[in-house]
Amino acid sequence: MKDAAYLDNISVAEVIRRAVDEKYRQGKVSMRHPKNIGEALLEIAEDARRRGIKGPKDLSYNLDHYLYGVPKKK
Repeated sequence: MKDAAYLDNISVAEVIRRAVDEKYRQGKVSMRHPKNIGEALLEIAEDARRRGIKGPKDLSYNLDHYLYGVPKKK
């Protein structure tokens, strides 16, 4: 997602908002009868995978870096 945001000169949050908005417009996410949050997030992740959007490979190890900007672990 970070790469897509950089290429489009937008924030990662905006990439996520656009993906959610697109799913909603396509009728894949219903606000009246929402799926559980886990299923909704899995659908968004699958959509990102199909589009070739990849997250950092060290996300679980360096989560604090990506969330809070602390230095990466070595």
